[in-house]
Amino acid sequence: MSLAAHMLAHSVLVAVVAPLIILARPVNIVLAGLSPNRRLRALAALRSRPARLLTAPPVAWGSFVGTQLAFHLTGLYDSVLSDPWVDAVAHALYAATALIFWEVAIGSAPLARRLTGMGPALYLLLAMPAIDLSAAWLMARGEPGAGVAMVAGMSPLGIAAAISAWRAAREEEVRASLEGSA
Repeated sequence: MSLAAHMLAHSVLVAVVAPLIILARPVNIVLAGLSPNRRLRALAALRSRPARLLTAPPVAWGSFVGTQLAFHLTGLYDSVLSDPWVDAVAHALYAATALIFWEVAIGSAPLARRLTGMGPALYLLLAMPAIDLSAAWLMARGEPGAGVAMVAGMSPLGIAAAISAWRAAREEEVRASLEGSA
């Protein structure tokens, strides 16, 4: 597999597959299938201190972006390409951090806190230049195809940010309309 195809696969994993999984609401589906006692325990776990820490927007954002940068801008990058085990660990970390990142952005599970208003749009927009740093690094290293594949593959972040901004503006418009008619 070429480096460009490999980078595109990483991008598809974190920018397409992960948000689609979150949009499918797997946590809610599992919770619905649990007995009432187990559901209460699961909800308590989702609202526990460790879960709140992992899903705090700065932590989720930093884990997602940090994982991308750590593997693409350091010596780990060469290990990923030459060792299938390191590559598998990298993919698992990409997937785990992406799922948490998108859960914070989309907010489908019953977690203790949510981004509201323009928060999701800003959260997503701020990730874009940080991730593009990896693409720029690849291009500077003489791998322009891999850099372009990464930028193109991460474009769903921008699309999701635009949708989030539109949704927040629309909600504010509806709220203002309701207040004006009261």
